[in-house]
Amino acid sequence: MNTPSDKTAGDDQAAWNQAHDRLQDFLNTFALGDHAQVSRLTLKLLDQARELHRQDPSHDPVFLAMTQAQKLAAEWFASNLEMQNQPPARLLSSGYVTLLLSRAFCVAPETFLTSPLPENLKESMRQTLVVTGPDLKISSMTPRHLDYGPMLDLASKTWHRWNAREIIIALLFWTVVYFVFYWWLSETL
Repeated sequence: MNTPSDKTAGDDQAAWNQAHDRLQDFLNTFALGDHAQVSRLTLKLLDQARELHRQDPSHDPVFLAMTQAQKLAAEWFASNLEMQNQPPARLLSSGYVTLLLSRAFCVAPETFLTSPLPENLKESMRQTLVVTGPDLKISSMTPRHLDYGPMLDLASKTWHRWNAREIIIALLFWTVVYFVFYWWLSETL
């Protein structure tokens, strides 16, 4: 029979297994290319999350592991891309794009999340750093009168003047065009 402590231990183990899988998936998104390095980083981050869990067991292991991974990645990107004043979300997105564009860590995956980073890799990442423009500011766009020039005069003269003969000629023309295309399509199909 399963006792409540067995059930809790099983749930706890399942949560840590899920944390491991999520960490590994998170690290695989960086396209390091070295599965052993991804496994080492996963276990390192998982150990740090376990330590945090011992200090405060009220948090979910998956939450702790992912928070620790994102925090470590944001700190690493901030120090290597010289973007210390940016919010973590911007650091992670800019760093992720920079990392993938530089492709430096396909060659040297063991240097990912390690300090100090060699200067050639830092320079490679900084060269591919995608910097977006300034933050958007909400502004007012009041409508203003557009001057269409002589086109407006010509259009207003012909639009307000209806001529039955011209309308009938246009309708006959488009009717002939319709039947010619209808006949042509029925012949070819």
